[in-house]
Amino acid sequence: MSGSLVIDTSEFLAALIRLKPVAPRRRKTTRIGIAKKVIEDDFYISFLFGEAVFSSHGVQTRCVVEKANWRGYVSTDFGMVLTFLKGKPSGKTVTISFLGNKLKIESLTIACQWAPVPDWIGEMSTEALFLSEKAKIKEDLMYCPKCGKRQIIVLSHKPHMQLELDSPKLPKILPNRQCKSCKHGWLEIS
Repeated sequence: MSGSLVIDTSEFLAALIRLKPVAPRRRKTTRIGIAKKVIEDDFYISFLFGEAVFSSHGVQTRCVVEKANWRGYVSTDFGMVLTFLKGKPSGKTVTISFLGNKLKIESLTIACQWAPVPDWIGEMSTEALFLSEKAKIKEDLMYCPKCGKRQIIVLSHKPHMQLELDSPKLPKILPNRQCKSCKHGWLEIS
């Protein structure tokens, strides 16, 4: 099995910049690196409906392809592909090709896994990656909208089961999150 994609260099680099994880902004004296587990994550390349789709868990971007012979998708190491942001390709186009279980981007050869699938299955697979569980917000990463602290309590309320004789009242929407420090409550839609 083999295939190839020819992409404009500026389009390829713009897609990688959009996918690159960014460390949160803090004081200039604090050095923050990108989490190692994000870099070691899988990176997927597919060709759907005339566009190359680059995706990782929770992140997806598309770019225009000049020439393509690609049926299915490739899974490889995200950190190796991000090296192209440091050492930028010099030509007008970037050629991405695979042969067996080796992915070649310009002169860099990386181990990969190839899945030969039709376009509609490839689209379902990339959508599933985009909506994967890894992309969901963790409770400990949530911030209070009032004070900005990360001290969140998840609340659960039981429904009111008492019968009422007069006309029913509209139910009051109770908060499902509360800050430990300022006691501010809000409804988090999930």
